[in-house]
Amino acid sequence: MQRVILSGISLLFFLGLFLFSPGYFQFVLQAFTFAVLVMLMVVFLSSLVVSKTPVITRYALLMGAENSIEERVYTRNVTWLWCCFLMLLFIVKLAGFIGYPLTEAVGGVELVFYIGSAVLFAGEFYIRPLFLPQHKGSSFWQFILQLGQISFKDIWQFDSKKEP
Repeated sequence: MQRVILSGISLLFFLGLFLFSPGYFQFVLQAFTFAVLVMLMVVFLSSLVVSKTPVITRYALLMGAENSIEERVYTRNVTWLWCCFLMLLFIVKLAGFIGYPLTEAVGGVELVFYIGSAVLFAGEFYIRPLFLPQHKGSSFWQFILQLGQISFKDIWQFDSKKEP
């Protein structure tokens, strides 16, 4: 309980710094989120190289999805969709950094990132059975639990563990 209270106080402190600081803390926080966005975009885009397995395909196969052409094509397309979403956020964030903000709200890009990610994530889950009928009847919460069981190490080393 003490840990939860301390975490809540820390979160409120950082939110206060973000909202009421003269600008330096906001810039550092904005630069950090920009770096994370770039990192995610590079990881997703680099996984789309022909010789590599796309990130979403890696997750699907590690979660026990059928290793079929249809599954691989669908998950490659979903990885492209995520890349487009991240690229759009990158452009909006970059415009703000060079002095042409496309959103006036402080933290607007971050808000769009979190809400957009949730919508894209959940929307894709519910649309998937239309393209891959073998996924009909899947539980969203079971999917979330399975997703949490996949380690980043397994994702990162996926292609190096493949059979020759």
